[in-house]
Amino acid sequence: MNYKIGIFGSAIKEAPQAMEKAAELGKELAKQSELMVITGACTGVPYAVAYSARKNGMKEVWGYSSCIDLETLKKSFPEDDISVYTKLFYSPANFYELLLQNPGTRWKNEQHVRHKYRNVILTANCDAGIIVSGRWGTLNEFTNLFDMGKIIGVLTGTGGTADELPALMQKISKTSNAVVIFESDPNRLVAKVLVELKRRKK
Repeated sequence: MNYKIGIFGSAIKEAPQAMEKAAELGKELAKQSELMVITGACTGVPYAVAYSARKNGMKEVWGYSSCIDLETLKKSFPEDDISVYTKLFYSPANFYELLLQNPGTRWKNEQHVRHKYRNVILTANCDAGIIVSGRWGTLNEFTNLFDMGKIIGVLTGTGGTADELPALMQKISKTSNAVVIFESDPNRLVAKVLVELKRRKK
């Protein structure tokens, strides 16, 4: 069985140091035969990790998109090579209609709302998550992972959410089965996450 490692971070290209660490993270993840990568099928940092992982031989990279189909995904991220994903999942166009039980309400064009649907599905489906840089959406994904009691690796030294979380963890307390690992080196971070995954499997 492969462990699903969710990658969460800025859907933009961050500073060169952060992007270099993202690429290094993808390379290190690809070395581990028992791991696979899942992302939100977006551009920026998660894409950089996914691209690097596939380039370095990872067999499975899945994307959980907030888009409703492949055509919309390609239009949303025209510069990205969608072929890096071995499997893609889309947000159902009628999700909100079913949820609200209101036939007159179709939110399929509300991208920001679909992002939150995607975030819940993605965080629920990973065995562990790794935070790289990130903005408000990444903070949302972190809180999902924390509430779900997941293993969370945080790649510090990448800016954004990743570098703010150590201080936030000191200020905000909540009981959870989550394990949060702060590490600035991608190789050591992957190793520590893998140790915790195997410990939980016992």
